[in-house]
Formats: sequence, C-alpha cells, structure tokens
Amino acid sequence: MGVEELLTALRSEGEKKAGVIRQEAEAEAARLKDEAAAGLVRLKEEFQREQAKVIAAAERDILAEAECTARRIRLVGTEKLAERLYDLALRLLPRLREKDYPKLFSCLVAELPSAEWESIRVNPADAEIAGYFFPKARIVPDAAISGGMEALAAGERVRVINTLEKRLERGWPELLPVLLEEIENGA
Repeated sequence: MGVEELLTALRSEGEKKAGVIRQEAEAEAARLKDEAAAGLVRLKEEFQREQAKVIAAAERDILAEAECTARRIRLVGTEKLAERLYDLALRLLPRLREKDYPKLFSCLVAELPSAEWESIRVNPADAEIAGYFFPKARIVPDAAISGGMEALAAGERVRVINTLEKRLERGWPELLPVLLEEIENGA
C-alpha cells in the first residue's frame, strides 16, 4: 500500500470516525435539547402550580377581608336601624293611649306590688285616673312619661317604674330581633 492509498484510507477512516463523532454529538445535543425542553416544561408547570397557589391564597385573603368588611358594614347598619326603630317606637308610645287606655293603665297599676305609695309620677293626662287608683299618694305630672307610672314608697327608697318607656326598654332585646327579621323578610 502506497502512501497515497494510506493517506486516503486514513482520511476515509478519519471521516468515518468524525462522522460517527458528529452523529454522537448531534444525538447528544438532541438529547440535551429534549431534556432542556422537558425541564422547561416541568419548570413552567411548577411555576403555574405555585402561581395558582399564590393566586388562590390571595383570593382567599381578599374574600375573607371583603366578608369581614361586609359583616362590619352590616353590623353598623343594623345598629343604626335598631337605634332608629327604638326612637320610632318611643315616639309611637303615645298612640297606645288612643284605644282603651284606662284598661291598660289599670293593668299597669295591678302589676305594682302592694305598698303605701307616697308619690306617683304620671303623664299629665293621667293625673285624674292616678288619683282614683292612688288616693293617698301625691300625684306628680311628668310629660316625659307617655303612659304608666313611676311609684315611690318608704321615703323614696322603694321605686317601681312601670312606664311604657321602661317596658319598651326592658322588652327591646326580645322585640328587636323580631322586628329585624320581619324587615329582613320584607314583611
């Protein structure tokens, strides 16, 4: 084999090996490219999962804050409504005098415990009827009382307030929820 043939054979062998190396390099590059693409897909998926978690947490926080704010606004509104309803109820108490008030007054008198009542505070319009029920007591007219009476005995140490205002005040905690429910239900 001559030099020329040897060189050709070596060149051919070198080109074959270079081709094999090139193919291996291209295969390795393709494998690395596929791995990188798969890694990129995994990173995107992980990022999307993390992003979804962050968004869900933010949504929960925002919703919880909105619900808390809504409850606070509703509570303030309910408190204001309760105040308005109480004021309205107070203003309407004199209407209870319009129908069969003497019977109501006598029922309120009957609720008083037995005592030597010395002083009876009543609405000025009730002075006469109060004098009938409490002939020995001093009748004190008080325009702040819509109906009923405040009775004092034993040197003013015993005091019973049985006015319409006091009865409204005592019954308000039970009456208010009923009123609010009726308002809520549109009744």
